[in-house]
Amino acid sequence: MSGRLTAAGVKGCLKTNVLTLLTLGGVFAGVILGVALRPPGSQKWSQRDAMYVGFLGELFLRMLKALILPLIVSSLISAVGNLDLSLSGRIGARAIGYYMVTTVMAVILGIILVVAIHPGQGNDKGIQTVDFGRNTTTADTLMDLVRNMFPPNLVQAASFQFQTVLVPPTHEEELEYQKKMKNDSVVIPKEMFKISKTYRQGSNIIGLVVFAIVFGIVISMMKKKGEILLQFFTAMSEAMMYLTRIVIW
Repeated sequence: MSGRLTAAGVKGCLKTNVLTLLTLGGVFAGVILGVALRPPGSQKWSQRDAMYVGFLGELFLRMLKALILPLIVSSLISAVGNLDLSLSGRIGARAIGYYMVTTVMAVILGIILVVAIHPGQGNDKGIQTVDFGRNTTTADTLMDLVRNMFPPNLVQAASFQFQTVLVPPTHEEELEYQKKMKNDSVVIPKEMFKISKTYRQGSNIIGLVVFAIVFGIVISMMKKKGEILLQFFTAMSEAMMYLTRIVIW
């Protein structure tokens, strides 16, 4: 019978899903160790103890992060370059559009949550607040998103993202404005903030995605002249996938 349970079928299923089973086993083992190694009473782990426990996990995450950019870029270039030219443009536009829409939705959701629940504002006297934040507007955030799609330096885009920051006026300028408006509690308008452009640490994924898609389309347009480049990125993509599997194991 086709639905009969056999030893060979069970063995094949376990062999196919061994990585998933090991991952679930690691989760349960982590929960058990977390409960068993918890210090007795009201004692807490020191920062150094936590660092020792999480050392192997930190190495694993560092290796995975090192593979993200070459894996994404090589996979996109090889995938788009191997597609038919009439389809590449549409698929590339859909990929960029999908990323844009999801990012804009994330920004809007973040703004709504900040306005609704005011994260970080607690009434606990033990909480120490730090005067730190990024002054910006929704328009600046959306324009930064478009600017990051066209990075001026691909090497820099691997580590940094462009960001617009509004620098608040000095205390003297604020007092002068309040005196002019004859109101000591007036809110300083955004027009008085100075526009500062900087780069913050973090990979500019959307810029690299746009470059990879356009580069793949160009390789596809070159036909025979671009076959060498296409073979290189295809081999690189397969090598990165293989290396990723090794790291995960």
